[in-house]
Amino acid sequence: MIHQGLTITDVDQFAALYRQGVVFRDCRFDEADLIDFDADVLELDRCSLRGAKFTNLMCPGLKLVDCDLRGANFEKADIQDAEMANCECAEANFRGAKLNLSRLNGCDFSACNFDSANLFGAEIAGCRFRAVDLSSVNLDGATYDRVDFSMAALRFKDFKGRRLIGMNFTEADLTGCNFSRVVFEDCHLTGAYVTEETVFDGADFRGSYISASQLERASLRGAMMSPSQANALLFERFGILVDDG
Repeated sequence: MIHQGLTITDVDQFAALYRQGVVFRDCRFDEADLIDFDADVLELDRCSLRGAKFTNLMCPGLKLVDCDLRGANFEKADIQDAEMANCECAEANFRGAKLNLSRLNGCDFSACNFDSANLFGAEIAGCRFRAVDLSSVNLDGATYDRVDFSMAALRFKDFKGRRLIGMNFTEADLTGCNFSRVVFEDCHLTGAYVTEETVFDGADFRGSYISASQLERASLRGAMMSPSQANALLFERFGILVDDG
């Protein structure tokens, strides 16, 4: 049975409906109190969950497609192997959530709280994590494709040996990150914050935009750049102005 066009407000109502069918389409869960809900499989399609409380949700088979999760609370949710596609999740709370091995595609997680969340082995494609602090997040084994990390904090994350395509690190905090032997393809590091603990040894920057990034602070042993990129870094480092006239 598919539930369609319903308004769900509390966990008892949701549980009764869930026993009749696990698929909810075009339903409203706005501000619903669904704390401690437990489900084996749950599919939400084109649903509004703005401000919904899914704290401690236990659901190993969660699928969210084209949903509005802005301001929703998934704190300490156990939703490993979840699938989220084209969802609007800005300012949602995923603090301490388990999203291991999840597939996140085309979602906007801007300004979300991911403190101590687990994204081990997650497949992340076409998502936005603008202004998100991911420093305490477990991203080991995660894969990335055209992810926007602009203004995000990625302190001490390991990208070693990856080919990064279409990644946006504009004004991101890359303190202590390891980009050794990374190949940057159509990536943006404009204004990225790096320190002497950031490592780009053997990296290939030729497919990236690196202006105003102050990469010279980081370790760049064996890194490859185009002549124009190297000149830009030199000019910015010493404040040189070039007069084409």
